[in-house]
Amino acid sequence: MDPDGEPRILESVFIDTGENGVFSCEEFETVTALGQMEFVTPEEIAADVLLEIRGGTTGREIVSALDGATMGPSYRAGVMRHRAIEQMRRLETECKHDSVAFEMLGPPRLSKLLYEAYLLKRTCRSLAAVAAGDPAAMSAACERLIAEDGGLRACILSVGLAIRLPDGRLLRGPEMKIPLYKEEAREDLAPAAVERWADAGWVDLDPANFGRWRRRAREILGGLERGPREDTSSALFEDRAYWDPEGDLPVGRVAAWILGVEERGARGKAV
Repeated sequence: MDPDGEPRILESVFIDTGENGVFSCEEFETVTALGQMEFVTPEEIAADVLLEIRGGTTGREIVSALDGATMGPSYRAGVMRHRAIEQMRRLETECKHDSVAFEMLGPPRLSKLLYEAYLLKRTCRSLAAVAAGDPAAMSAACERLIAEDGGLRACILSVGLAIRLPDGRLLRGPEMKIPLYKEEAREDLAPAAVERWADAGWVDLDPANFGRWRRRAREILGGLERGPREDTSSALFEDRAYWDPEGDLPVGRVAAWILGVEERGARGKAV
């Protein structure tokens, strides 16, 4: 307080270090002491940034440093993956229970894609049949399957996915992952919002959605037709044997193709 009893503004010597804030003399001397935080100037940071932009190598580019320090997929894991999938397929057969999606991998779009592909596997069986199918007929067949198979319906709803029927009605369980915010659903029921939610995390039985699945199947099979049939090199991994167009629709492989090709989400270096 000053002599008149009024609050006095604190006055002192300080150094303004920018984004790190304001320090007193003693604070600054402490944190910049040898062996403590020490000190780097903005000009030095700017010089390194400019050098990196111009293509120089400072050794301080964080993304490259993290890339070099992070473990990637391994050969051993690749071998074990094949064995793990084989064993799970055997257990599916023994238990008479297909393992599709648990909705534990983050955004529910993957579970939505897996269940939609699984419905097509159950109703159309093969990629070739989906590519040749009629969207309205596929929609009706999947709706019948959902109505008749209570166990499948319960599995979908219990992981938080809703099911949009062809007539626009919605089947849901006690928890629904999409829309993320219930206020959003109360405030906005415009057709564009509904379509956005269906794309993000509803098993969508609308015929238009099965038109998208037919396009995907045709694109996958079209790639096989464009490629050399007798190529035994390592250039092409996802060949005819991988996709098996006339065999059971490979649910996980199709979902991986959507994420990697259609949505451009494959692993790789930034460009």
